[in-house]
Amino acid sequence: MIKVIETGLYTSIQDLGRPDWHSLGIPYSGAMDAQSAHTANALLQNNSSAAVMEITMTGPILLFTKPCWVVFSGAQMPIYLGQQELAQHQPHWIKEGQEIRFGKLIKGLRLYMAIKGGFKTASVLGSRAMCKNVTPYFMVQKGMELDCETGTKDQGVYLKVQSATPLQSEEIKIFKGPEFATLSKAQQENLENQKFQVSNLNNRMAYQLSPNIAPHEISQLTTPVLPGTVQLTPQGTLMVLMRDGQTTGGYPRVLQLSAKSINAMAQLKTGDSFRFKLVAL
Repeated sequence: MIKVIETGLYTSIQDLGRPDWHSLGIPYSGAMDAQSAHTANALLQNNSSAAVMEITMTGPILLFTKPCWVVFSGAQMPIYLGQQELAQHQPHWIKEGQEIRFGKLIKGLRLYMAIKGGFKTASVLGSRAMCKNVTPYFMVQKGMELDCETGTKDQGVYLKVQSATPLQSEEIKIFKGPEFATLSKAQQENLENQKFQVSNLNNRMAYQLSPNIAPHEISQLTTPVLPGTVQLTPQGTLMVLMRDGQTTGGYPRVLQLSAKSINAMAQLKTGDSFRFKLVAL
């Protein structure tokens, strides 16, 4: 078991999510930065679907009541095992009774902790990903005990690699969305030439951007949306849907992020600036 002594700002258990249930109105969920989660699992030779801990901005305090191997990947923040600072992207053996704490965020937003064999929390609709209104808890709770396998020290250290996810990327590659052509030429140029910032309205459901571009009066029926769909409100606000985003929406879908771009966006925090880079589909 791993006991949660303090929760941090927003700490949850995530895996690859629930893509098979999207047609029934269930969000995808899963790790916001899937590449960093994959890297952490790969370093322990876990299955890519193994559940990891997603740590957002400030870290929890974790007490290990079983010994196991752990790996960290993603955002840069100090990780302490007692007085020892742990490096990212390499496995560490944690003994029974030891605590892990986290320091102040340096770069990026989300850090991932994988454990050998993955977290064994409850599965809902074939996934352990925590999600509001889908699972009993949408983030870990103080005092919660998270089940995991008991590792053995001779499982060894396998690899040492760097994550492929850029932190605080200044350029987000993006495709034209289904309603891109309905925008005026000025609005289309604005999307690529404007420098945007992540507003304080950002979470696992969506990122709202500033400044606004020109308003519009486009009227359309509700249509399917996906993680990475960029919608444009009538007021000209761009909203980037993320892993816990809704499954349908009534605003024009002007842009669409690739899977890699969703990972990069997930590592941007309030106030971070970037530009969109349109690429051919």
